[in-house]
Amino acid sequence: MNKPELLYGERSSPDFARPESVLDYAATKALALDNVEIFYSLFEIPMSDVLRALPASLHPSIPAVLCTNFWKATESPFGPFAFAYVGPACRTGIKPRHMVTRAWCDNPVAAHYLLTHYGFDCKPAVIRCGESYERIRGQVLVDGKTLLDITTTDCVPIVGGGSVKYSPPLNLCLVDDRPLFAQLEVGYSFKRVLRGSLAAPVFDAKATGDIALTPSYAIAGTFAVCDVQLMPVRFAVDLTVSAEEGGAIKLKR
Repeated sequence: MNKPELLYGERSSPDFARPESVLDYAATKALALDNVEIFYSLFEIPMSDVLRALPASLHPSIPAVLCTNFWKATESPFGPFAFAYVGPACRTGIKPRHMVTRAWCDNPVAAHYLLTHYGFDCKPAVIRCGESYERIRGQVLVDGKTLLDITTTDCVPIVGGGSVKYSPPLNLCLVDDRPLFAQLEVGYSFKRVLRGSLAAPVFDAKATGDIALTPSYAIAGTFAVCDVQLMPVRFAVDLTVSAEEGGAIKLKR
């Protein structure tokens, strides 16, 4: 019996700019955030575009998928904040992930925490995310220009949160002076979930990190209210070595 052919990313490691952010993975306690609103959307895109964007250590999802994700927390140790990110779906071994290509945050203190603890290089932006009687809408605006405008309509409630899975995002940062992808670990306690029809009235691919990664087919959007636990980083992923060959690294504190 022939072994299945595995697809790997085609982007060489020198094509990735050396990150400036240094990961602080000394933390041992989780950060609790209550009643976080999460608007998570998936779009199908051409496989060739994802293969070109991913490094050799990561596999693409099948079908190839692009994610947008908005978080809004009304209370936190940093005050109210919202952040958003974009990235193609990928896999480390068989485990689903997203490689973040661009992120934004509207609170500089929260942005610093996300940068140092999880590698999110958040750019300042106005971020709007919320539910109205007819739709869920997430927007990212920079200098008055809309970069993202994602909507979900015809929403129906989903009982429980078991049907919603969030693939952990990966952020390229320096881990002990070595460029690695840090993996965000989150525990979710779902209180309310909606799912509906998805659209992207505005998606500025150039401003979201990769001009070739543009939604071509809307899959679905979900909106949830959750209590979350932001766990300390436990794993990082190499740029060139796959998880099957030892490229998924458990960080030692």
